[in-house]
Amino acid sequence: MFTDHPALHVERDGAVVAATVLILRDSESGPEVLLLQRNPEARNMGGAWMFPGGKVDAEDPGENEVARAASAAVREIKEEASITVEPSTLVGFSHWLTPVVEKRRFATWFYLAPMPTEISVIVDSSEMVQARWVRPEVALQEHRAGELRLPPPTVVSLVDLSRHGTVSGALEAARHRDAPFYFPKILPGEGKQMVMLYPGDAGYDSSDIDAEGVRHRSTWQDGVITYENTDAGMAL
Repeated sequence: MFTDHPALHVERDGAVVAATVLILRDSESGPEVLLLQRNPEARNMGGAWMFPGGKVDAEDPGENEVARAASAAVREIKEEASITVEPSTLVGFSHWLTPVVEKRRFATWFYLAPMPTEISVIVDSSEMVQARWVRPEVALQEHRAGELRLPPPTVVSLVDLSRHGTVSGALEAARHRDAPFYFPKILPGEGKQMVMLYPGDAGYDSSDIDAEGVRHRSTWQDGVITYENTDAGMAL
């Protein structure tokens, strides 16, 4: 749920409001999610696989930021993958705020939506060049093997989705929880590691990666991201 979400009460310092949609469908092996590959020539995250989405435009209708983000989510999935999603099917999933150290910052609302019908996905071949349906755990295995480039929010979202055995189960869980808020603090780890602490980590407030207690963080090394949330029992 996005009702009175913490992100609405944080100083975001000009971060661009954006929206992302995780389109889900059931398969014989379990839920699958739609991933799109960003154009390798793109300046930002070229070649990475991610969920469809983009920034909220001034023309996107809605009575508040969350409603406008939902409108943008519907528009982006149509533009990038030729899929028509009804706004009423969107379920709030999470919110990500880019770390303050980054030059380009986004405040992104993540939504879940079931695949509306058995239709073909057609990418725009400009911003996105390929599409695939994949089980979250398979995508994570490929990422660990260095075969699938994924941004941190995509990895964390896939770990979250991998806990559910059906699309309806994932949607129901999202409806009945407070949507997590991810506002990373990026700190150096061992060797070439970068550690991203999220709210709830024992070291988040003190920026201490060695603090004892709950761990809610990602570690990034050589393009591979590992995620740990001991409070929720999630890990990759």
